Amino acid sequence: MTNRYVLANVLHRPMRALISILAISLEVLMILMVVGICKGMIVETAQRQNGIGADIFLRPPNAPIIFSAGSVRLATQDGEKLKTIPEIRAASPVLTQLETSEGLVNIFGIDYPSFVEVSGGFTLVDGRPFSSPKADEIMIDDLYQQTKRLAVGDQHVLKGKSFSVCGVVRNGKGARVFVPIQTLQELSGWLGQATMMLIKCHNPNQVDQAIAAIQRALPGYQVNSSQEWVSLLMNTSPPGLDLFIYVVVGTAVVIGSFAIFLSMYTTIAERTRDIGILKSLGASKRYILNLILRESIVLGIFGLALGVALTLVGRGLIETFVPTQHVLLSPSWILISAGLVLVSGVIGSLYPAIQAASKDPLIALAYE
Repeated sequence: MTNRYVLANVLHRPMRALISILAISLEVLMILMVVGICKGMIVETAQRQNGIGADIFLRPPNAPIIFSAGSVRLATQDGEKLKTIPEIRAASPVLTQLETSEGLVNIFGIDYPSFVEVSGGFTLVDGRPFSSPKADEIMIDDLYQQTKRLAVGDQHVLKGKSFSVCGVVRNGKGARVFVPIQTLQELSGWLGQATMMLIKCHNPNQVDQAIAAIQRALPGYQVNSSQEWVSLLMNTSPPGLDLFIYVVVGTAVVIGSFAIFLSMYTTIAERTRDIGILKSLGASKRYILNLILRESIVLGIFGLALGVALTLVGRGLIETFVPTQHVLLSPSWILISAGLVLVSGVIGSLYPAIQAASKDPLIALAYE
């Protein structure tokens, strides 16, 4: 009986209820979309690193886990020391750069022959590899090609320099854009330097022995197996990202709480006489309080469902029109959003509920 009365109250003012549900769905949409985009970038980056096929990742001392603009580097000649380690079959230097003028694009400067030896090579969709080790050419993956609408032979500006697109490769091998490492070294002014070294062993079972040998040959350097490296990337957020997520979540909760507050406050004002009738029939303060809180929870449930639906639609649109951007919707964050909707609903309806429960039935009955 109580639940039917609550549902009838929600449907009695459909426009107001719809506005409240939309506001709550906006709360859910903000949380899930922002978290999904941020987490999607991290997970997708880790998957592409894993797709390289290297057994070991070697980085200089104090290098950050999340790629910066290559602020901490190692000398490519350090790779010569790796050739003396019998377990190592091949090593390939990589210089990473970030392009931020049109979104966040990770660029790999690679030595093509050694990169192919470590990774097993690219799957060419169109075009060809670099024509020379110092060519002003780039290879791009197929998703980047779709996003930027580029074709082989087109000119594309990166880091303030115009490059010719020489090839399109299947996505999943480290970066979206590949440049000859010597070209990128000259462009950045970091001649003879790299951000990391990719290493392939003769046998995957020799990884631990190879890591121990590398640590003896290059003490202080950060050496991780492929599994360790991917795990580090998956569990590390860029600086400031967690704070940004907390701010967005906090703002979303405030919006949801305010929407519920306005809805419940106007509901109490409009139903003052109804509340008076209920109290004159023996309804307790607890019963009135329960009615208002239940109504806010009903609005929250509808808002949550609509918010999740809008997020799914938004994810589909983003991944259709921006193929390089992945949105990760995890069940855990959907549950967190549900909890936050419940909290914002209770916070927003608490004062109106207490106000309704405290009304004097005689004054309420006389209310016009």
